Amino acid sequence: MKIAVIDDEAGIRDIIRELLELDGHDIVEADNGVTGLEIIRSIAPDLIVCDITMPEMTGDELFDILRESESDFGVIPFIFLSGDANKTEQIKRLNKGADNCFEKPVDLMLLAAHINSQLSRVSRVSDFIKRKLDNIAESLPEAIEHDFSIYKSLTINTHGYVDVIISALNDYRGISLNINPADGRSGVVAVYDRVINKTTTSYQSKDMVINELNYIRYCLNRFKERRKLVRGANGEDLSWTLIFMVVQAQLEELKIFVSDLYVSIPSAKSTINSRISSLIDDDVFTKSGDSTDGRRQQILLTERFRAELMSHISTSINMVKQVD
Repeated sequence: MKIAVIDDEAGIRDIIRELLELDGHDIVEADNGVTGLEIIRSIAPDLIVCDITMPEMTGDELFDILRESESDFGVIPFIFLSGDANKTEQIKRLNKGADNCFEKPVDLMLLAAHINSQLSRVSRVSDFIKRKLDNIAESLPEAIEHDFSIYKSLTINTHGYVDVIISALNDYRGISLNINPADGRSGVVAVYDRVINKTTTSYQSKDMVINELNYIRYCLNRFKERRKLVRGANGEDLSWTLIFMVVQAQLEELKIFVSDLYVSIPSAKSTINSRISSLIDDDVFTKSGDSTDGRRQQILLTERFRAELMSHISTSINMVKQVD
């Protein structure tokens, strides 16, 4: 399995890498939290081992970004290392949701055993999810046979299989399905209920539902495809990606926080912060503190800009409908 080891001391990274490679694990390294976050975004490791005191971004800051966001990276097991992790600090981090906190110098055999235990748990969860997805796949008019083991992590694994199932549902019904996380059910189950039981009114006779939310999703997908073709998104791409992510959340009646944007967009934290500040100055974004946690800043579109943007989207959709 793939493990991210994040520590500003190269010697410690070397020792942990050599230890874990003996158990057959694939190790990727980073010397600070910023680089570590980029690695996590790009490879979705199965487990993270992270020092606490590091330059640019501490282990605690990285942990908070991952756990507080609504991205799938928040489920990756996270183990802290620290030179001053006394009992009080260990309890504090465990209560925040860390999977463990080891004090340096670390008992290497105990660390390796704990890592293997966590990875065993990940495998059990993966098998459980696979069985549930298999039940859905086998219930379709044409059962899907899919190799769940071809992906590299639990999160990528699940998304890959879900995408296959949704694609099969789309092909079967010839419609575009709208998954709303606010349903309170898992996305695949919600889709299955809507399609098989025909309880949805979210589709028309055309092959594609043309509405504001699907327009936003289409634009976000285009930006994602552009990033595959062009190395690094330019400033305009980043601005519109941020805008469309925020408007998508508002249309789905979900909250989106600054930390969500850090995890979801492959740009440096400082670049995203700078772009958000510019959009606030331009009266496009506004920030709002979360009522349950004042440290979290929710991003919203200003009323003026949202009205103008939705008017533009409606005009674009009507033009497409007229062409059809």
